[in-house]
Amino acid sequence: MDTGCRVFSALDLNLDPTRIHRFVVGEDQAPLPMTVGDAEATLGDDFATQVLLKGTFPQSGEEAVNAIKAAVEEGHPLRDQMSFVLGEGSQIPPEADPPPLSRGLRFVVTLGATANGPPDGPDVLVSVEDPRQAGVELMAWDKTAGGFNYYRSMGDPPAWVFAGNAHHALADPTQGKGPFESHKSGALLMKELKLPWTNWDSPLAQIFGTAFAGGDDRREHPWFKDKEPGGAYTFENEVARPAIRRWAKARFGPLRAANATVENPLRIMEQILGTPAVDLFSSRRESRSVASGSPVELPTTFFVDADGLAAVGLQAPPEFTVSGSIYAQTLQAFDVKLSDERFVQTGDTHFAFVIPERAFEDQVVLQEALKVGLITPRLAAALLMTDFPNPIFSDRRAALLAHVPPKAAVSGGASSFSQEMADKIVAAASAGPDGSAEQEFAERWNVGENFDGPFNELLSTYFEAVTTRLETQAGFNDYFHLAESRRASVRNRPIFENPLLFATTNLIAAIRQMRPDGSVA
Repeated sequence: MDTGCRVFSALDLNLDPTRIHRFVVGEDQAPLPMTVGDAEATLGDDFATQVLLKGTFPQSGEEAVNAIKAAVEEGHPLRDQMSFVLGEGSQIPPEADPPPLSRGLRFVVTLGATANGPPDGPDVLVSVEDPRQAGVELMAWDKTAGGFNYYRSMGDPPAWVFAGNAHHALADPTQGKGPFESHKSGALLMKELKLPWTNWDSPLAQIFGTAFAGGDDRREHPWFKDKEPGGAYTFENEVARPAIRRWAKARFGPLRAANATVENPLRIMEQILGTPAVDLFSSRRESRSVASGSPVELPTTFFVDADGLAAVGLQAPPEFTVSGSIYAQTLQAFDVKLSDERFVQTGDTHFAFVIPERAFEDQVVLQEALKVGLITPRLAAALLMTDFPNPIFSDRRAALLAHVPPKAAVSGGASSFSQEMADKIVAAASAGPDGSAEQEFAERWNVGENFDGPFNELLSTYFEAVTTRLETQAGFNDYFHLAESRRASVRNRPIFENPLLFATTNLIAAIRQMRPDGSVA
């Protein structure tokens, strides 16, 4: 059986549409009906308590939203609704739209945006391609267990299936399965999180009704006509970031107790040293607006983990730019185009140079681990500065996971975990081969507590080298090769749902890595 996200649409089942079912992939072999007692004991979110457990079973996303709002009184936060729209092909001009083009248009609706104050975000999120059809994905915050409960509507007629709680994303045998194939740590996923929010309706790139095919009644639906004016800007700041932080705070809450034990710190360290998830970031420049000689600013997080290093007080990178003429020549040389095998448009994605970066959900885990005292700034800095020119997909940095202690104790905002892990890595460095990741870490660790000066000097030298190479065609071509290597890794992940997410090229697939001197290997 497929254990990923697709299992929910692959199974052909005849489920009772008047029952709540449970299908937590990894624990359950198939969807099974829940007794009322089991559902009441398991599900503590508003969708379950206000709708499903009261005998209402919506058939579509629109009905689900209306049912939740109808279940509460006037003025209740769950009546606060916001709607958003996105799609990988949403900015392709309508005149270039042949009938086979799949723009990937879909809606996200939130309820309860002010239910717990602005810091926490909404209590319910609904995602669906068509408001009036089945195939609904729904997340709702569980007020008892903490974390979001994940639901899917399955079958014909559709039945509601509980697919797991965010806690299932962190435990065997459910980790990485079902919805947690994409929601790696159990957090909300907004993969285009930062301005200019490529693929989302926003003040920088509105999605107009012409993005829908002629006769598509979604363009007249209230979710589209009354969508939030701020679009992705609103979703990032009032929905995504608060919701991701909300789950991280709940997850790390027990570590704020007087004496706490982390049974498996490896799961935390994987989000600091590995690349379990990625977000997508891009230039703010529209590809079509690039003129010869006009600079194109590039995402700083392509070159370094700017957000992670900022969390330990290290310097921010400068703005990196490449001239428009160099950028245009690279697109031409590498035959860059948007294509889904039926549709072809010459050039890059709507916003230039879309690349993967470390996911915000992983950055928040780093921040929480620092706040509760599980790791020290010194350890975090030494880890992040190991192979620092490769902020994602670093095999060198991930190799340090072999030295994570099996358990950790936190007491009064402090822990011996950092010293224990550092001691293990330094010991391995002494016994290991020259040039190992362990030796690089040991060099960083031995700088001591006053690491900011030496580390900032390393970063400054690297930034200067990158800036110099960006002034040449060959230098930017190398960086484009590196970007394409990282995109290739994303193409093998479940978040790659539409070929229009990235442009295609004539480059031969190859793994590439950045060096500290700014060159690409």
